[in-house]
Amino acid sequence: MTRPNRPARPGAEDRPQRPARPAGARPTGAAPRPTGGAPRGRALAKTRTSPISAFGALGVVAVVLLAGLGYGFSTGTQNKSAVSEQTSRTLPVGSATAVCQGQMGAGNDTSTSLTTFTPSGNATTGTDGASVQYVDGKPFAPLKIGAAGTRSSAQQVTQFNTVTNDVGELQPVPLVLQATGSYAPGFTAGELIRSDSGNQRGMAATPCTTPSTDFWFAGVSVGTTDRDSWLYLANTDNAPATVNLTYYGQDGKIDTGTLGHDITVLPKTSTEYQLSSPLGPAAQASAVASVHVSTTEGRVAAQVLDMDKPQKSDNGTGRGMDFIPAQTPAVAAETSQTIPGIPAPGNTLTKFDLVITSTSDVPVSIDHVYWYGKQGRIELAAQTQDPGKGYTKRDAPLSIAPDHTVILNMTSAAQDPTESAALQIVGSGGSFLSGVRLVETDPKSGTQDSAYLAPAPPVAGEAIVSDSNVGGAAKSTLILTSAGSKGSTVQVTTIGADNKPAVDQVTIAANSTVAYTPKATGWFTTIIQPQPGSDPLYGARILSDLPAKGGMQVTAETLEDARVSAAVPPVAPDLSGAVAR
Repeated sequence: MTRPNRPARPGAEDRPQRPARPAGARPTGAAPRPTGGAPRGRALAKTRTSPISAFGALGVVAVVLLAGLGYGFSTGTQNKSAVSEQTSRTLPVGSATAVCQGQMGAGNDTSTSLTTFTPSGNATTGTDGASVQYVDGKPFAPLKIGAAGTRSSAQQVTQFNTVTNDVGELQPVPLVLQATGSYAPGFTAGELIRSDSGNQRGMAATPCTTPSTDFWFAGVSVGTTDRDSWLYLANTDNAPATVNLTYYGQDGKIDTGTLGHDITVLPKTSTEYQLSSPLGPAAQASAVASVHVSTTEGRVAAQVLDMDKPQKSDNGTGRGMDFIPAQTPAVAAETSQTIPGIPAPGNTLTKFDLVITSTSDVPVSIDHVYWYGKQGRIELAAQTQDPGKGYTKRDAPLSIAPDHTVILNMTSAAQDPTESAALQIVGSGGSFLSGVRLVETDPKSGTQDSAYLAPAPPVAGEAIVSDSNVGGAAKSTLILTSAGSKGSTVQVTTIGADNKPAVDQVTIAANSTVAYTPKATGWFTTIIQPQPGSDPLYGARILSDLPAKGGMQVTAETLEDARVSAAVPPVAPDLSGAVAR
């Protein structure tokens, strides 16, 4: 898994229109690209059009316009009841796709666990089925998906299919999980990566990702000495995808030239991309940014795995890793963002950074930062002391210039070492992105691990954490926040290896946070459901462990609603009367 920085790879002589692939870009399982072919758009632009072809095209346009006018006239003369529309309906999800990337496997102490779960009792549409395979279509034998209502898991897999990329290195092939019919409503898949030794020592967990066209990641590393952020892109479709990256740094939007743009991900392949690569020699020793991943063609599944690099005093022992949560454009556009899951600091929480990025052309004003702890909601006051190098003082209000990223040192916010909490950031002006980076350090060994949190909408139906575990030194904790004046009652269901559910209820006072340890042992799935009449509920799962080889491991996962149903827009069920015959 060691990935050295490499110089940018120049484009082929016969493909001058395609920019060079930046260092770190890695296509997985890609067949050799054909030479001499231009991208589709440019090939069309270079095609000569004859006069006959031009007049032919105009004729087609005229016919289409006349047909359109005729359609409008015909519908205008019909009875309105002939083109009746149904109201919007909510139907069970008929199919679901999840992509698991970044998996590791290189020996008994480095492994990846994969778990799926579908809640039972939902109405179904379509043919029942569930499958898992590599993105290139090859089978993945360790995971067998059971019926709805049962958890299916491949524990601590140490070997995955790999391919040799274009620079001769081996890289794992992503996994694609698909569910239809009764398997689809609420289908949840997650991966848990852990390495107990070596320069990648740490633990990382994330829900597997649904392909989309737009992702935001807050607080990635674009430096060279402290940590590496790796972007994983997978294309599960049958057409190529084109990806662009936009960086928002502490000095504003970062100009990467042609690098990081027009990244091609071929069908049924994937790419690994070191996010500091587009900066080249301009990469700072230690720098933080937020990155926008968007497609101009096709869709991809995107994940970011962040790894802290060993320092000289570590003797090659890693300093932690975790996935940085992907955020949707809808969450990134909210002017009030709630980040749940801040663990009680105890004597192990050594870093608590809040990253805020202005993502619009107008300044952002952060007007309030609220703390939801054990005793209720309080507003955090401005900092009076120097927060340290690389940090911005927490003022009220805090003004952020367009396209800039600031980092706030929040370690002083947690006054009570036994208090877990949630942060709420309320802003005005332009849109902004936010996220939290946590570092836990074991006082005995001095080893550390990192975890990342992001804003999330409140849980309205049911949130599912597919894989947690309790036993030995492992501990799974739900940090639940009720934001409102009434309080919340939450039903927590755990499902272990015997697939028998155990149910408990958690009561949360108004505007406060509780840390709850599920009543389960071994490996289990957790379902979190706020009960009717409850205030908006936010939450996260914190998983920690003290492995036998020493040190501390921790990872975080924010709670979000499982996708059980989808709204179907109004349709005209019978258009036979819409056009006169």
